[in-house]
Amino acid sequence: MKKVERDRSIALTPAKTTEQEMVCTVTSPECLSASVLTLCHNIDHSQIDAMVSELKQQTAAIHADDLSRAESMLIAQAHTLDGLFAKMASKALAAGHLEVMERHLRLALKAQNQSRATLQTLSEIKAPKQIAFVKQANIGNQVQVNNDVSPARSRAKKKPKEPNELLEVEHGKRLDTRAAGSASGADPAVAPVGAKHRAGQR
Repeated sequence: MKKVERDRSIALTPAKTTEQEMVCTVTSPECLSASVLTLCHNIDHSQIDAMVSELKQQTAAIHADDLSRAESMLIAQAHTLDGLFAKMASKALAAGHLEVMERHLRLALKAQNQSRATLQTLSEIKAPKQIAFVKQANIGNQVQVNNDVSPARSRAKKKPKEPNELLEVEHGKRLDTRAAGSASGADPAVAPVGAKHRAGQR
C-alpha cells in the first residue's frame, strides 16, 4: 500500500510542476503585454508565442542596461501626444459653441502636459539626477553641534569658577550682612542710635 501511495506522489509531481510553469507564464509581464497587444492590433493568437519571445528579448536588454528601446518608445509617445495636442487644439478653434471649444481645449492641454512629462522622463533617463547623501544636516538659526568631543578634552576646556566680587570685599572673605556698618560723614542724621537714647526693650 505504501508503495502505491509513493508511486502516486511521484506521478503527481510533474503535473504540479506543469501547473506552476503555466501560472508563471500567464502572469509574466511579457505574456500579459502580448495578450493585450494581440487584442489591440487584431493579431492572430497563434503568433502570441513570437510576441512573448520578442518582449523577453527587450526585457533582457533593459536588464543589461540597454535603454535604447525605452528611449525610442518615449520619444515616439511624446510625438504622438504632441500630435493629439495639435488635433484637439485645431478642433477647439473650429468649434462653434463655447462648451465644445472648452472640452477640446481641455483635452488638448492634457495631451500637451503628458507630452511634457514624457520628455521629462526621457531627459532623466539620459541624464540622471545626482543624489547627494548628507551625513548630518542641522536646520535652525542658532544650532551648535559638537562632534567628536572626548571627555578629557571637554574637561580641559572648562575654566575655574571666578569668585563673585559683589559678595566679597576681599578674596575668600564673605560680607557679614548682620554686622552694623559705620555711618558716613555725608549724612550724620542716619548715624546709629547711641546707648543713651536706645529703647529699653527691643
